Amino acid sequence: MSSEKHVAILAFPFGSHPWPLANLLLRLATVASDVHFSFLNSAKSNGVIFPLPSRAELPSNVRVYDVSDGLQDGHREATKHPREHVELFLKAAPESFGAAVDAAEQDVKKKVSCFLTDALVIFASEMAEKMQVPWVALWVPAPPCLAAHVYIDVISELRRESSGDGTSTDDGNDDDKSLDVIPGLSMMRTSDLPKQLIDDQDTSRSACMLREVGHVLPRGTTAVVMNSYAEVTQTPLIADLKSKFKMLLQVGYLTVSFPPPPLPSSYASDTTGCLTWLDVRDPRSVAYICFGTVAMPSPSEISALGEALESTKIPFLWSIKEHVMAYLPKGLQERTRAYGKFVPWAPQGQVLSHPACGVYVTHCGYNSVFESVAGGVPMVCKPFWADNMMNGRMIEEVWGIGVKVEGGTITKSGMEKALEVVLRGEDGKEMRKKVGELRERLVEAAGPDGSAEADFKVLVELISTS
Repeated sequence: MSSEKHVAILAFPFGSHPWPLANLLLRLATVASDVHFSFLNSAKSNGVIFPLPSRAELPSNVRVYDVSDGLQDGHREATKHPREHVELFLKAAPESFGAAVDAAEQDVKKKVSCFLTDALVIFASEMAEKMQVPWVALWVPAPPCLAAHVYIDVISELRRESSGDGTSTDDGNDDDKSLDVIPGLSMMRTSDLPKQLIDDQDTSRSACMLREVGHVLPRGTTAVVMNSYAEVTQTPLIADLKSKFKMLLQVGYLTVSFPPPPLPSSYASDTTGCLTWLDVRDPRSVAYICFGTVAMPSPSEISALGEALESTKIPFLWSIKEHVMAYLPKGLQERTRAYGKFVPWAPQGQVLSHPACGVYVTHCGYNSVFESVAGGVPMVCKPFWADNMMNGRMIEEVWGIGVKVEGGTITKSGMEKALEVVLRGEDGKEMRKKVGELRERLVEAAGPDGSAEADFKVLVELISTS
């Protein structure tokens, strides 16, 4: 391999997006040791993923660069809403990433030979075209979500036919419109689609970016890398996506191991005591509750969930932010102390792999879904946004490994019913059987003979010879 190769990696620093890209970087850097990698990300996100003390331990061919997040120093506290952070970042991104690429080229003394970016960083298309180098995009969410972006024009036409004028409707008339005209999406409905993707009235930068992704990726990428396994993705869906891109590679889940690593022999790193608490619970008896780092149910839903846990007496471990606990029923912590535990943070992968974990109440984030599958744990689904709804549909109707909350809103009676079904009913036993079978298929897919390893080698060749 030539020592002249220099790959610029551009992250989208929100939600769970940077982690798969960072993990892919480390896999590539270990194998392609003659290629230099420059990882470009916001300072805040870099501080979490690659804390300064640990950067000395990175492979010698990796350097980390901070780019502007678009926030003015004086406005950092005033800018509270996550969506506003995204808008400001996107406004500054082309210029700030361009400056960081220039700095990286000067440091390394090598021109960038390839861009590897999060697929949402679509302005990389223009950067790559200007520099006449390949652009490889990593698609982080589930494959059906990529198909929805690619077919956005078809979906817009479907909604126009349904509503009569193409605008969003609030009466639910178009919510159950099937997407069966799109290969591999016959189980999906228009109500499962991300709202920002289909709302033509939303002219924000982030909404416009989402609507453009499906147009830009087929036109501008040399390859699209998917955070998934071919062995568990519907064949019609992948066959159609392959026809849309020059190259489509599925390199496996980049944040979840199959099988998961064994639980640690020492719980020294378990600062909130979750694993020790689980050790004394019966097998498959505990409800683990976590809605990710950004999503949050309404105050009334938080209260209803607390009431359901108390009325069913189901042992539970709830990862909940301190300020959200104000919405719990008064005195709930004391009344449930014998069988419930509230923590500000939990080692999620280890919790879901613990034998005591029986159900995961989740927002259906893509990474979280497969951490649950890795642990063999069925789910109760409360989707919020982005790809959550599509993932929830897959969990319940395609794989049969969970149930969605009734009506899409957490109520006391709905949550009581869902927990009873999964933890104590015959349907729950069938879900556990199916999630175990899916887990075994993924263990096989992740092995040395799985297709992910072959696709990863193709990616290494692409970035090493571009």
